[in-house]
Amino acid sequence: MKIYKDCHIHVIPLESIRAEFRDTLLSNSKLYEEICSSPKKLIEIMDEANLEKVAIMSYPSPETHGMGMELVYFVIDYCSEYRDRLYPVGSVHPSMDLRDIVTHLENQYSDIAAIKLHPVHQHFKPNDYREEERNMKSLEVIYEFASDNNLPVLFHTGTSILLNARVKFGDPLFLDDVANDFPKLNIIMSHGGRPFWMDKAFFVMRRFKKVWLDISGIPPKRLLDYFPRFEVIAERCVYGSDLPSPGVKGLKENLEEFLSLPISKGLKEKIAIKNFDKLYR
Repeated sequence: MKIYKDCHIHVIPLESIRAEFRDTLLSNSKLYEEICSSPKKLIEIMDEANLEKVAIMSYPSPETHGMGMELVYFVIDYCSEYRDRLYPVGSVHPSMDLRDIVTHLENQYSDIAAIKLHPVHQHFKPNDYREEERNMKSLEVIYEFASDNNLPVLFHTGTSILLNARVKFGDPLFLDDVANDFPKLNIIMSHGGRPFWMDKAFFVMRRFKKVWLDISGIPPKRLLDYFPRFEVIAERCVYGSDLPSPGVKGLKENLEEFLSLPISKGLKEKIAIKNFDKLYR
């Protein structure tokens, strides 16, 4: 029976991205090529892994992977045939013209399950909308749109080894301002600030009840080392793998490693089954 859910994977057409990004990203390029060319292949792999649903990330980043908004619409189209199981996560680039941002968000709205922003790859701080920062009105527009339409916003937190990534923007503490200033917004902290900002991520999680932790990108066997008091925040955690990132052996293998952790069955069910549906529409 397919019951589990993965909140964070990537499907990026290999022929369209920079070679250095492709080489860094992939540990099993043949399998990934099959997934990218056919959502049916992904569904087959999900069935083998006992996964009912996955959320597929997208975000424009000419700075790193080399693709713009075409990636967002590729993911939306990729998911369309199996929309009950494949959940597209939309995006815009905060540096875009305000009118273009609004147009893209409105165009995506009926199709997407959430909005993804990648500060490290898109080169901004999540609180750059504030006057004492960069006064980026585009971020206010994105957050208000998400709040008004009950769409969660995922933020990459932590490091990235990709060319042109700017790791300084991955500090989870920047989300303290966002959670304060947009109290209706569901914020998903992807990766928990790993590998060295976990304490800050833990603090922000405890302080704000609308902040969630997506555990993708953290090797499951390291999760309890990274978050020794994991049970304190576990109710608002959601399982993800971050396929096909380095170290992720596969959808099934990553899930099984998580399910083997010494945490209660009830918490595992919330993290890997129930919380997905609380966040993604």
